Amino acid sequence: MDSTTEKSLRKELKLHARALGIPDGAAEDFINTTIKSVQPTLTKKSTLTPADFTRIVAKELKKYHKDLAYIYEIHNTII
Repeated sequence: MDSTTEKSLRKELKLHARALGIPDGAAEDFINTTIKSVQPTLTKKSTLTPADFTRIVAKELKKYHKDLAYIYEIHNTII
């Protein structure tokens, strides 16, 4: 994952966490741990669709905060 993608992901997850009322410190911990965990998986893939990326991140994030993972996973489908 390049630095631009990582920055975008961090920003998006922080926005969702704030919307859910998750304290900033806890959200940072969830986000840092999730990004660190998914980087090897994302680096191995030669081709990655946006849906694949979202699914991989959400799956890992569910280990730390299920509501945040759910919101992240469906954010593009909410009308």
